[in-house]
Amino acid sequence: MANAKLEWTSSGGSRQSYTLPVNFSRDYQELLQDETDRERALDGTLRSYSRGLKQRWVLKFQYISTSQKDQLTAVKQTQTEIDFYRDAGGAKTFTGVWTNDLDFREVGPGAWSGSMVLEEV
Repeated sequence: MANAKLEWTSSGGSRQSYTLPVNFSRDYQELLQDETDRERALDGTLRSYSRGLKQRWVLKFQYISTSQKDQLTAVKQTQTEIDFYRDAGGAKTFTGVWTNDLDFREVGPGAWSGSMVLEEV
């Protein structure tokens, strides 16, 4: 598995990136349609909007350093769209948002575990 990379625009407008060490596992899913893409018309008929499959990547981190946890926390706190690169040297995989809560927990002295769920926008 190659290193992954995250790129985003900071609140100050500068482009930033972070290359993830190969210390996480990943799960890839394709989602058909979000339930929020449906609504009822005035006559009661259900309207649905067609779109292509949406990607979701779940990155699970086990026993990462405090400095890596702090970097990921800073990315989460930007609350902005993130360009995800499955391979740091390759093409962009997709643009998404970090959708789960910040869930990093200290599992040992200076060791943290948690996850990042990225959903395509």
